Amino acid sequence: MGKKIQYDQALNMARITPCDSIYAKDNPYGYKINVNHPKILPLYQRYKAKVGEVILSDSQRRHFELLIFELIERKNRNE
Repeated sequence: MGKKIQYDQALNMARITPCDSIYAKDNPYGYKINVNHPKILPLYQRYKAKVGEVILSDSQRRHFELLIFELIERKNRNE
């Protein structure tokens, strides 16, 4: 096996920057929410458990994103 390199060094070499936003980068599927964000992932996992799916369909994913946008809007109204 080859030499192991540090994670930060690998990102730098690949010129990849981690996505710190809850919003997804442009993607061919049209998703707007980054489900791998630390604040979103627990909500996403709970939603998948609630609907009883391991992988969401496009309509289920859109519904999840709609719920997240409603939470964001509700939070902004209360501030």
